[in-house]
Amino acid sequence: MIGDKQGKKHRAGFTLVELLVVMVIFGTMMTAMSDIYVQTLRYGQQIVMRAKLQADARNALEAIARAVRVSNINYTSLNYNGGSGTLPAMPVTELDLKNPKTGDTSNIRLDMTDANCYNDGKSFPCLDVSTDGGSNWSLLSPKGVKIDNLKFYIYPSQDPFAFNTTTGAFPSNNQPTVTIFVQFHGLATRPGDEWVYPLQTTVTPRLYLR
Repeated sequence: MIGDKQGKKHRAGFTLVELLVVMVIFGTMMTAMSDIYVQTLRYGQQIVMRAKLQADARNALEAIARAVRVSNINYTSLNYNGGSGTLPAMPVTELDLKNPKTGDTSNIRLDMTDANCYNDGKSFPCLDVSTDGGSNWSLLSPKGVKIDNLKFYIYPSQDPFAFNTTTGAFPSNNQPTVTIFVQFHGLATRPGDEWVYPLQTTVTPRLYLR
């Protein structure tokens, strides 16, 4: 009988304090694991968003570069010093191009108007392009992205293919070049998840008219 009583004493359960300590430790571990999971998920979403922003930005920049390669600077555009044939001080925020063989014109600009972009109250300013002299415009930048900055540096300031009968010479012997700088800003629900992606390239038209 005495041995049985001693055995019962050794089989006593956990105390309330011990249970509370275990619950606190378990809760702390679960909270830490949840935080790690949320942070990992958020980081993965940031990577996907940034990869998409990079792809969209490069596609837009390449579209502008392709337009420059197959055209020439429209030095006589009314947007450039009223069509005087001399470009304004650099940089400019609108690029006017013309194919001298076909006469087709195209314009690439930074549009500050929400209604001309995606009309969502956030995806503007945007990039848009016109291939019919400015009558109709198509968007180059994607939805959910705004353009913080767009600059075109054009050289030389006068059309090197326009022969000056007064001087008997061309204004310049340099092939035109266009340096494009554009800064894409990916929007997000959390301000900390937004990302800015600047791009720059220099392009030369492939038309040699002299």
